[in-house]
Amino acid sequence: MKHLLILLILDVLCGSVVIAQSNQAIFDEANTHFENGELSSAMSMYRILEQEEQVSGALFLNMGIVAVQLDSMGLAKYYFQKSAEFEETEDRAHIALEYVSSQFSRQSATLPKLPWDRAVEWMIGTPTAYGVFITGFIVVSIGLILLYFSWFYSLQYKNTRWAISSLLATGSVILLLSFYVDYVDQRYDDGVLVVSSKRVLQSPDEQANLVSIAYEGYSVIVDQWNSAKQDNWLYIRLGNGQFGWIGNEGIKTL
Repeated sequence: MKHLLILLILDVLCGSVVIAQSNQAIFDEANTHFENGELSSAMSMYRILEQEEQVSGALFLNMGIVAVQLDSMGLAKYYFQKSAEFEETEDRAHIALEYVSSQFSRQSATLPKLPWDRAVEWMIGTPTAYGVFITGFIVVSIGLILLYFSWFYSLQYKNTRWAISSLLATGSVILLLSFYVDYVDQRYDDGVLVVSSKRVLQSPDEQANLVSIAYEGYSVIVDQWNSAKQDNWLYIRLGNGQFGWIGNEGIKTL
């Protein structure tokens, strides 16, 4: 499996990457370092592009495989998850994630997501909060148009009143849902632990009671609003449903 993972990079190295022309030379040079086994140099140059937001699925896939070769599996998981967000590298990134997940000596207990949570997660990623809002606005507008015609043109169609009420109620619910989806999207971020282990505490204090220990590769949910209240700390939810505070160093948010 590891050899298959390494081979995933070949198509990326040979393919075209849409980045600014001024940074293409950096990407090409980083790839040369990678092919020559100069992994630290390659990662440093890839990070220049990452910091300048000249990113692509190929860039993150390369960074993930370099991290694997550097035996930094948590960091590799983070970059493969970033790469999976791009259509051109999604399939290869998921193969790489399967390999990386099998390498962690400690696996976190994970509660299954409720159908409601899965639905909200889908709406954040696919139609987005804006798309949900537009859908609700259209439904409400149709209801208002029908209401207008019923007032001024005395519509006598059977069930007209029921249809108008249903459209207005459904549209209003969808509009409210769009605000909730935006709230969740703004407040919570997925994160990955990229260091060997971190203590999760009841409060943002090194002397606080221990909630749990998070290990490299653990996926967490970061509450950005609560985290903003404390410098150098993040308020997180572990996969098993436990909440607590953790030092922000060593956590990468997606």
